[in-house]
Amino acid sequence: MKSTFFRTVLLLLSLTRISRALLLSSHNRDTSGSHSNTEGETLSTQSVSGNTECAAASSETSFLLSFISYGNYTALPGNGDDDGGLVPRQLVSMSFAVANAANGVYTICAFPLGHLSAKPSNGSDAPATWVEDPSWQACADRRDTDGKHRFVISTGAAFGLTDRWISVNQTWFCHDDDGRLVAYTGIANGTLSMGCVDGGEVGGYHVENCTSVDVSLPVTLL
Repeated sequence: MKSTFFRTVLLLLSLTRISRALLLSSHNRDTSGSHSNTEGETLSTQSVSGNTECAAASSETSFLLSFISYGNYTALPGNGDDDGGLVPRQLVSMSFAVANAANGVYTICAFPLGHLSAKPSNGSDAPATWVEDPSWQACADRRDTDGKHRFVISTGAAFGLTDRWISVNQTWFCHDDDGRLVAYTGIANGTLSMGCVDGGEVGGYHVENCTSVDVSLPVTLL
């Protein structure tokens, strides 16, 4: 049981790292050779595009979601841990990028969309099934600075597989007219229109890839 848990965690970490790497690579290509901060680097509020009127823009900002996709990974016969193999029989993982129009800061969300059900207590050999979990998940934090202070821009997201309803929240910082640093927290919601294609076989899994066009969601300040 413990070994199965650790295999699941390691595989999820691997998928998450791959998703983040692919998103960053795509973002860097789209900036046409300009310098792009990678995850965890300190950003400057004075140099990030669109940040000169951060406070004013925050009252009517939006979150731009791009590179939106989720993958449904089903273990091939003989590969699942309930079929003599070493990998979980199913995984469903979501990933996308978020840019806040108020400050121009870009970050990445990548997380599983649930978990496998526990084995029946009655000793049945019924296979585990995927249990959807649309609860809030943490996205990658971004460090920011105004030259005097350092602070963290925190982002979270939730996605429901059944209704494809997505929610994104973020806390960011801007200076007011008196130069004081003010925290803003906002949330945006919407329904994604996604199309799915057969992604073939990858690492002992059959993959179904589902993607959405980029969407811009209006933010409500909390």
